[in-house]
Amino acid sequence: MKSMKDCSVDCIVTDPPYLTNYKTCYRKDKTHRANFTITNDNNSDFIINYINECYRILKDNSAMFMFCSSHHVGWFKEQIEKAGFNWKNTIIWVKNNWSAGDLQAGLGRQYECIILAHKGRCLRKNDYRYTDVWKFDRVAGKEQLHQNQKPIDLLERCLELYTSENDVVFDGCMGSGSTGVACNNMNREFIGIEIEKEFFDIAKKRIDNLD
Repeated sequence: MKSMKDCSVDCIVTDPPYLTNYKTCYRKDKTHRANFTITNDNNSDFIINYINECYRILKDNSAMFMFCSSHHVGWFKEQIEKAGFNWKNTIIWVKNNWSAGDLQAGLGRQYECIILAHKGRCLRKNDYRYTDVWKFDRVAGKEQLHQNQKPIDLLERCLELYTSENDVVFDGCMGSGSTGVACNNMNREFIGIEIEKEFFDIAKKRIDNLD
């Protein structure tokens, strides 16, 4: 991102580490990648620097969608506003399943948060005004290439709302490349970065195979 020019992208749709140090405890195959934490999932400085860079490269009067956990949504909102963004909504993504968590004392979590923030003020591209509660099925089973993979149709809604054809969309934590797939489906240009080589290779293969 340091090599990217100021105000060079039209929209950011991104899913950075949630700072929950999450890993599954339920897979029988203990060598499966989901049994290991995501890189930088305990590194708040990384997230702060990332948010600041997102602000720098985003064009004025443009939008950013940033996924985060309900555990730390307040902290993410605070850092996003400190960087200069204007918070618009915290979207609640309701999933078709829920996490186990504390089986005896807590409730199953069925949602994640998506912070919608503007650099300046970004007008919607369509006349339909969605609410801030979205219902999309999670990615599961053989379709799941990354433990935090987001559904394509959800990402396409983000693009539908605040981008036009040929706009440049950025995701600096692209995982298995789902934002890139959504961009291809909707004729948007895509720039993606991924620190984990395994997931970068998966993302590149997915996106290359769409051409």
